[in-house]
Amino acid sequence: MDAMLNAILTNYAVVLYGLFLFLIWVLTRPVYADFRRRKSGYGVVFNCETGELIAGAVIRFKNPQGFVTATVVSDKRGRYRLVAPKGEYFVEVTKPGFVFTFSKQNKKSAERFFDDVLNSQHVLTQDYGAVTKNIPLVPKLKIGKASFWKRRYGLSKTTQHLIVVMGTGAAFYYAILQNTYLFWAIFTVYLIIMLVRLATFKPSQPPFGTIIDAGSRQPLDRTIVRLFDQRFNKLIETQTTSPKGRYAFMVNRGTYRLLIEKSGYRKVIVNFPNIKQDGFLLAKDVSMTKSKRLG
Repeated sequence: MDAMLNAILTNYAVVLYGLFLFLIWVLTRPVYADFRRRKSGYGVVFNCETGELIAGAVIRFKNPQGFVTATVVSDKRGRYRLVAPKGEYFVEVTKPGFVFTFSKQNKKSAERFFDDVLNSQHVLTQDYGAVTKNIPLVPKLKIGKASFWKRRYGLSKTTQHLIVVMGTGAAFYYAILQNTYLFWAIFTVYLIIMLVRLATFKPSQPPFGTIIDAGSRQPLDRTIVRLFDQRFNKLIETQTTSPKGRYAFMVNRGTYRLLIEKSGYRKVIVNFPNIKQDGFLLAKDVSMTKSKRLG
């Protein structure tokens, strides 16, 4: 009888142990998702009260004269990125049911969910590149309570980090105390899953391309970079690289070609024959070789 009772208790302990580790994984998914977004080369638009990502938000950059210089719409995952050269801009974000506004309270609430939060409508960019600040929107009306899957975003990043560290440590200590195959097997599976989270992640390319001298490896400023629609051989946009040799284009799906020219260097042509997504950051590092002098 005692042996049967011990077997039942052991089975329950194994199940509860597995559920405990699963709960750690679930509760820390938001902070891991934030880590991925920070390294993915995108910004997100989100509800500053729940952390919920917002699709279909329209983000516009306006110059000081009030003219729209760039526009993008957040995708179904709330992601966006927008290319802007060095300059001064004012950000405008619109989404039905939400307001784009700033206050100390909204800023504090938003920073529970994401780092690198846009906290001013006025933006100064220092160089060419993609703008990827995370943008909080305030809901106009609070309708009911958020579901469990939305409320879980309310755990601060510090709390989630503590859950990972302390929860994993407690699970490891308990496995040592039990010292059975089942507990070690479950803990090993948990570790593998957590490690796969990091091992399978690939950071994105920098939000700009850089033109450099092939010999000195120094950036080349004032280099002319022209973007063509390859299919129709139509010039779409022209940029001049910054003092750091940077440039960046945002394109939709299609076929493109870059023509890169600078006095004293051989021109370079880079083809992009099959861009399969809208809002693609077309920016590649390129080395230029000095042209040979004649005579």
